[in-house]
Amino acid sequence: MEEIVLSKSADKFIKRLSKLSEKKQMSLIDSHPWDEEYSDKSWLKRRENLSIYGTKFYDLATEDERIRLAKNETGGWWAAFITFENLVTEYYMKLINHQSLAKFPNVTEYMLHFCKEEIVHSMVFRKAMEHFQIEPAEVSEFIKNFYEDNASMEEFPLKAIYLTIIIEWFAENNAMIDLKNDFVSPLAAAVAVEHNKEETRHIAWGKRMVSEFCNQVPGFMDEAREFTPGFLRGLIDTIFGNVDIIERVNFAHPAFQNYDDFFETILFSDNKKRIDEEIMTPIFEFFIEIEIYHPDYRSYWEESRFCYIIDNILKKNEKK
Repeated sequence: MEEIVLSKSADKFIKRLSKLSEKKQMSLIDSHPWDEEYSDKSWLKRRENLSIYGTKFYDLATEDERIRLAKNETGGWWAAFITFENLVTEYYMKLINHQSLAKFPNVTEYMLHFCKEEIVHSMVFRKAMEHFQIEPAEVSEFIKNFYEDNASMEEFPLKAIYLTIIIEWFAENNAMIDLKNDFVSPLAAAVAVEHNKEETRHIAWGKRMVSEFCNQVPGFMDEAREFTPGFLRGLIDTIFGNVDIIERVNFAHPAFQNYDDFFETILFSDNKKRIDEEIMTPIFEFFIEIEIYHPDYRSYWEESRFCYIIDNILKKNEKK
Protein backbone atom coordinates (compact mmCIF):
# COMPACT_ATOMS: atom_id res chain seq x y z
CA MET A 1 0.00 0.00 0.00
CA GLU A 2 1.34 3.43 -0.92
CA GLU A 3 2.02 5.90 1.85
CA ILE A 4 -1.16 7.52 3.14
CA VAL A 5 -0.89 11.29 3.51
CA LEU A 6 -2.94 13.99 5.19
CA SER A 7 -3.16 17.33 3.43
CA LYS A 8 -1.96 20.46 5.22
CA SER A 9 -5.43 21.98 5.04
CA ALA A 10 -7.01 18.91 6.65
CA ASP A 11 -4.34 18.82 9.35
CA LYS A 12 -5.00 22.48 10.13
CA PHE A 13 -8.77 21.88 10.20
CA ILE A 14 -8.43 18.98 12.65
CA LYS A 15 -6.12 21.01 14.88
CA ARG A 16 -8.78 23.73 14.97
CA LEU A 17 -11.37 21.18 16.10
CA SER A 18 -9.15 20.30 19.06
CA LYS A 19 -8.92 23.98 19.99
CA LEU A 20 -12.71 24.22 19.91
CA SER A 21 -13.02 21.17 22.16
CA GLU A 22 -10.58 22.71 24.61
CA LYS A 23 -12.51 25.98 24.62
CA LYS A 24 -16.01 24.63 25.28
CA GLN A 25 -16.98 21.25 26.71
CA MET A 26 -20.24 19.77 27.91
CA SER A 27 -20.66 19.60 31.69
CA LEU A 28 -22.55 16.70 33.21
CA ILE A 29 -23.75 18.96 36.02
CA ASP A 30 -24.21 22.42 34.51
CA SER A 31 -25.26 21.95 30.86
CA HIS A 32 -28.76 20.56 31.47
CA PRO A 33 -31.83 21.57 33.54
CA TRP A 34 -31.72 18.55 35.86
CA ASP A 35 -34.08 20.29 38.27
CA GLU A 36 -36.98 19.81 35.83
CA GLU A 37 -39.78 18.09 37.73
CA TYR A 38 -40.46 14.55 36.53
CA SER A 39 -43.86 13.90 34.99
CA ASP A 40 -45.17 10.79 33.27
CA LYS A 41 -47.01 13.20 30.95
CA SER A 42 -43.77 14.63 29.51
CA TRP A 43 -43.26 14.27 25.78
CA LEU A 44 -39.68 13.29 24.91
CA LYS A 45 -40.09 13.66 21.12
CA ARG A 46 -42.58 15.26 18.75
CA ARG A 47 -45.61 13.12 18.05
CA GLU A 48 -45.13 13.30 14.27
CA ASN A 49 -41.96 11.23 14.68
CA LEU A 50 -43.60 8.42 16.61
CA SER A 51 -43.23 5.11 14.79
CA ILE A 52 -47.02 4.72 14.68
CA TYR A 53 -47.87 8.26 13.52
CA GLY A 54 -49.86 8.36 10.28
CA THR A 55 -50.93 4.71 10.59
CA LYS A 56 -54.02 2.97 11.92
CA PHE A 57 -52.11 2.16 15.09
CA TYR A 58 -51.85 5.82 16.03
CA ASP A 59 -55.65 6.04 16.08
CA LEU A 60 -55.89 2.84 18.13
CA ALA A 61 -53.51 4.13 20.81
CA THR A 62 -54.60 6.31 23.73
CA GLU A 63 -52.84 9.62 24.36
CA ASP A 64 -51.09 8.17 27.43
CA GLU A 65 -49.86 5.25 25.30
CA ARG A 66 -48.51 7.67 22.70
CA ILE A 67 -46.60 9.54 25.41
CA ARG A 68 -45.19 6.25 26.77
CA LEU A 69 -44.16 5.26 23.25
CA ALA A 70 -42.36 8.58 22.78
CA LYS A 71 -40.62 8.03 26.11
CA ASN A 72 -39.50 4.51 25.28
CA GLU A 73 -38.47 5.23 21.69
CA THR A 74 -36.31 8.11 22.94
CA GLY A 75 -34.99 5.94 25.76
CA GLY A 76 -34.19 3.25 23.21
CA TRP A 77 -31.92 5.69 21.38
CA TRP A 78 -30.34 6.86 24.62
CA ALA A 79 -29.58 3.25 25.59
CA ALA A 80 -28.12 2.61 22.14
CA PHE A 81 -26.01 5.77 22.47
CA ILE A 82 -24.63 4.60 25.82
CA THR A 83 -23.61 1.25 24.36
CA PHE A 84 -22.23 2.65 21.12
CA GLU A 85 -20.33 5.57 22.62
CA ASN A 86 -18.68 3.25 25.13
CA LEU A 87 -17.61 1.03 22.24
CA VAL A 88 -16.33 4.03 20.27
CA THR A 89 -14.23 5.17 23.21
CA GLU A 90 -12.80 1.69 23.76
CA TYR A 91 -11.91 1.23 20.10
CA TYR A 92 -10.48 4.70 19.53
CA MET A 93 -8.30 4.38 22.64
CA LYS A 94 -7.02 1.07 21.26
CA LEU A 95 -6.12 2.84 18.02
CA ILE A 96 -4.30 5.55 19.96
CA ASN A 97 -2.41 3.05 22.15
CA HIS A 98 -1.61 0.90 19.13
CA GLN A 99 -0.28 4.04 17.41
CA SER A 100 -2.29 3.24 14.30
CA LEU A 101 -2.47 6.96 13.46
CA ALA A 102 0.73 8.13 15.19
CA LYS A 103 2.04 9.71 12.00
CA PHE A 104 -0.86 12.18 12.24
CA PRO A 105 -0.43 13.72 15.72
CA ASN A 106 -3.24 16.26 15.31
CA VAL A 107 -5.62 13.41 14.41
CA THR A 108 -4.58 11.48 17.51
CA GLU A 109 -4.95 14.58 19.69
CA TYR A 110 -8.48 15.18 18.45
CA MET A 111 -9.36 11.52 19.02
CA LEU A 112 -8.49 12.02 22.70
CA HIS A 113 -10.97 14.91 22.88
CA PHE A 114 -13.46 12.74 21.00
CA CYS A 115 -13.14 9.94 23.56
CA LYS A 116 -13.42 12.26 26.55
CA GLU A 117 -16.56 13.84 25.11
CA GLU A 118 -18.11 10.44 24.42
CA ILE A 119 -17.56 9.39 28.04
CA VAL A 120 -19.43 12.48 29.27
CA HIS A 121 -22.19 11.93 26.70
CA SER A 122 -22.77 8.41 28.00
CA MET A 123 -23.00 9.73 31.55
CA VAL A 124 -25.56 12.35 30.46
CA PHE A 125 -27.74 9.78 28.67
CA ARG A 126 -27.64 7.48 31.69
CA LYS A 127 -28.58 10.35 34.01
CA ALA A 128 -31.44 11.37 31.68
CA MET A 129 -32.80 7.82 31.65
CA GLU A 130 -32.75 7.77 35.45
CA HIS A 131 -34.53 11.15 35.57
CA PHE A 132 -37.33 10.00 33.27
CA GLN A 133 -37.47 6.55 34.92
CA ILE A 134 -36.66 4.65 31.72
CA GLU A 135 -35.34 1.13 32.03
CA PRO A 136 -32.77 0.47 29.29
CA ALA A 137 -34.31 -1.35 26.35
CA GLU A 138 -32.48 -4.26 24.82
CA VAL A 139 -29.85 -2.85 22.45
CA SER A 140 -29.73 -4.62 19.10
CA GLU A 141 -26.90 -6.96 18.19
CA PHE A 142 -26.43 -4.67 15.19
CA ILE A 143 -25.04 -2.03 17.56
CA LYS A 144 -23.38 -4.26 20.16
CA ASN A 145 -21.34 -6.24 17.62
CA PHE A 146 -20.40 -3.24 15.48
CA TYR A 147 -16.67 -3.15 16.17
CA GLU A 148 -16.32 -6.93 16.22
CA ASP A 149 -17.34 -6.97 12.59
CA ASN A 150 -15.82 -3.73 11.29
CA ALA A 151 -12.65 -2.91 13.22
CA SER A 152 -9.08 -4.09 12.98
CA MET A 153 -5.74 -3.16 14.49
CA GLU A 154 -3.85 -4.43 11.46
CA GLU A 155 -5.22 -2.11 8.78
CA PHE A 156 -5.61 1.63 8.36
CA PRO A 157 -8.87 2.09 10.34
CA LEU A 158 -10.83 4.09 7.75
CA LYS A 159 -13.77 1.68 7.54
CA ALA A 160 -14.40 1.82 11.29
CA ILE A 161 -14.05 5.62 11.33
CA TYR A 162 -16.42 5.86 8.36
CA LEU A 163 -19.10 3.67 9.93
CA THR A 164 -18.72 5.38 13.30
CA ILE A 165 -19.39 8.76 11.75
CA ILE A 166 -22.35 7.44 9.76
CA ILE A 167 -23.96 6.18 12.97
CA GLU A 168 -23.24 9.38 14.87
CA TRP A 169 -24.45 11.59 12.02
CA PHE A 170 -27.61 9.56 11.53
CA ALA A 171 -28.39 9.55 15.26
CA GLU A 172 -27.81 13.29 15.55
CA ASN A 173 -30.13 14.06 12.65
CA ASN A 174 -32.75 11.80 14.18
CA ALA A 175 -32.46 13.43 17.61
CA MET A 176 -32.66 16.98 16.28
CA ILE A 177 -35.74 16.45 14.10
CA ASP A 178 -37.50 14.99 17.15
CA LEU A 179 -37.34 18.44 18.78
CA LYS A 180 -39.30 20.38 16.18
CA ASN A 181 -42.11 21.53 18.43
CA ASP A 182 -42.51 23.51 21.63
CA PHE A 183 -43.93 20.83 23.94
CA VAL A 184 -40.97 18.45 24.18
CA SER A 185 -39.57 18.34 27.70
CA PRO A 186 -36.92 21.09 28.14
CA LEU A 187 -34.56 18.55 29.69
CA ALA A 188 -34.98 16.07 26.84
CA ALA A 189 -34.43 18.92 24.38
CA ALA A 190 -31.29 20.05 26.23
CA VAL A 191 -29.88 16.52 26.17
CA ALA A 192 -30.17 16.50 22.38
CA VAL A 193 -29.01 20.09 21.79
CA GLU A 194 -25.96 19.94 24.08
CA HIS A 195 -24.97 16.58 22.65
CA ASN A 196 -25.30 17.97 19.14
CA LYS A 197 -22.83 20.79 19.84
CA GLU A 198 -19.99 18.30 20.33
CA GLU A 199 -21.20 15.69 17.87
CA THR A 200 -21.17 18.34 15.15
CA ARG A 201 -17.40 18.50 15.62
CA HIS A 202 -17.14 14.70 15.63
CA ILE A 203 -19.05 14.51 12.37
CA ALA A 204 -16.95 17.28 10.79
CA TRP A 205 -13.80 15.38 11.79
CA GLY A 206 -15.14 12.11 10.40
CA LYS A 207 -16.23 13.68 7.12
CA ARG A 208 -12.79 15.20 6.67
CA MET A 209 -11.06 11.92 7.47
CA VAL A 210 -13.20 10.07 4.94
CA SER A 211 -12.75 12.75 2.27
CA GLU A 212 -8.98 12.72 2.78
CA PHE A 213 -8.41 8.99 2.81
CA CYS A 214 -11.24 7.33 0.85
CA ASN A 215 -9.26 7.25 -2.37
CA GLN A 216 -5.97 6.38 -0.66
CA VAL A 217 -7.00 3.18 1.17
CA PRO A 218 -7.08 0.36 -1.41
CA GLY A 219 -10.50 -1.16 -1.95
CA PHE A 220 -12.31 1.18 0.42
CA MET A 221 -14.52 2.90 -2.14
CA ASP A 222 -15.77 -0.27 -3.81
CA GLU A 223 -16.48 -1.88 -0.45
CA ALA A 224 -18.24 1.22 0.90
CA ARG A 225 -20.38 1.50 -2.22
CA GLU A 226 -21.56 -2.07 -1.72
CA PHE A 227 -22.22 -2.26 2.01
CA THR A 228 -23.35 1.29 2.89
CA PRO A 229 -27.01 1.14 1.71
CA GLY A 230 -27.78 -2.13 3.49
CA PHE A 231 -25.94 -1.00 6.61
CA LEU A 232 -27.99 2.19 6.73
CA ARG A 233 -31.28 0.38 6.19
CA GLY A 234 -30.53 -1.89 9.14
CA LEU A 235 -29.55 1.12 11.23
CA ILE A 236 -32.54 3.33 10.46
CA ASP A 237 -35.04 0.53 11.15
CA THR A 238 -33.40 -0.46 14.46
CA ILE A 239 -35.63 1.43 16.91
CA PHE A 240 -38.86 1.20 14.91
CA GLY A 241 -38.37 -2.56 14.77
CA ASN A 242 -37.67 -3.09 18.48
CA VAL A 243 -40.20 -5.47 20.07
CA ASP A 244 -38.90 -4.69 23.56
CA ILE A 245 -39.87 -1.02 23.19
CA ILE A 246 -43.39 -1.85 21.98
CA GLU A 247 -43.98 -4.30 24.83
CA ARG A 248 -42.95 -1.69 27.41
CA VAL A 249 -45.79 0.61 26.29
CA ASN A 250 -48.38 -2.08 27.12
CA PHE A 251 -50.88 -1.06 24.44
CA ALA A 252 -54.43 -2.07 25.37
CA HIS A 253 -55.84 -2.66 21.89
CA PRO A 254 -55.40 -6.29 20.72
CA ALA A 255 -54.26 -5.14 17.25
CA PHE A 256 -50.87 -4.30 18.76
CA GLN A 257 -50.31 -7.98 19.52
CA ASN A 258 -50.15 -8.85 15.82
CA TYR A 259 -46.45 -8.06 15.43
CA ASP A 260 -46.24 -9.07 11.78
CA ASP A 261 -48.94 -6.59 10.79
CA PHE A 262 -47.69 -3.95 13.22
CA PHE A 263 -44.07 -3.88 12.08
CA GLU A 264 -44.87 -4.21 8.39
CA THR A 265 -47.25 -1.26 8.73
CA ILE A 266 -44.89 1.09 10.55
CA LEU A 267 -41.69 0.18 8.68
CA PHE A 268 -43.29 0.74 5.26
CA SER A 269 -45.52 3.71 6.10
CA ASP A 270 -45.43 7.05 4.30
CA ASN A 271 -44.48 8.70 7.59
CA LYS A 272 -41.48 6.41 7.95
CA LYS A 273 -40.39 7.38 4.43
CA ARG A 274 -40.66 11.05 5.40
CA ILE A 275 -38.60 10.52 8.55
CA ASP A 276 -36.00 8.52 6.62
CA GLU A 277 -35.63 11.30 4.06
CA GLU A 278 -35.36 14.01 6.70
CA ILE A 279 -32.63 12.09 8.51
CA MET A 280 -30.69 10.82 5.51
CA THR A 281 -30.68 13.73 3.07
CA PRO A 282 -27.62 15.55 4.54
CA ILE A 283 -25.72 12.25 4.73
CA PHE A 284 -26.59 11.25 1.18
CA GLU A 285 -25.58 14.68 -0.11
CA PHE A 286 -22.11 13.93 1.26
CA PHE A 287 -22.13 10.46 -0.30
CA ILE A 288 -22.96 11.94 -3.69
CA GLU A 289 -20.25 14.58 -3.29
CA ILE A 290 -17.46 12.06 -2.58
CA GLU A 291 -18.99 9.39 -4.88
CA ILE A 292 -19.83 6.79 -2.26
CA TYR A 293 -23.08 6.83 -4.20
CA HIS A 294 -22.19 5.80 -7.74
CA PRO A 295 -24.65 4.95 -10.53
CA ASP A 296 -22.89 1.62 -11.14
CA TYR A 297 -23.95 0.56 -7.65
CA ARG A 298 -27.50 1.90 -7.80
CA SER A 299 -29.04 -1.57 -7.38
CA TYR A 300 -27.78 -1.65 -3.78
CA TRP A 301 -29.63 1.60 -3.05
CA GLU A 302 -32.78 0.31 -4.77
CA GLU A 303 -32.69 -2.88 -2.71
CA SER A 304 -32.40 -0.79 0.47
CA ARG A 305 -35.31 1.48 -0.57
CA PHE A 306 -33.29 4.72 -0.61
CA CYS A 307 -33.41 5.70 -4.28
CA TYR A 308 -36.27 8.16 -3.81
CA ILE A 309 -34.01 10.20 -1.49
CA ILE A 310 -31.02 9.94 -3.82
CA ASP A 311 -33.13 10.99 -6.82
CA ASN A 312 -34.56 14.02 -4.99
CA ILE A 313 -31.04 15.20 -4.18
CA LEU A 314 -29.84 14.66 -7.74
CA LYS A 315 -32.80 16.64 -9.09
CA LYS A 316 -31.99 19.55 -6.74
CA ASN A 317 -28.35 19.43 -7.82
CA GLU A 318 -29.35 19.68 -11.47
CA LYS A 319 -31.20 22.93 -10.76
CA LYS A 320 -28.20 24.59 -9.11
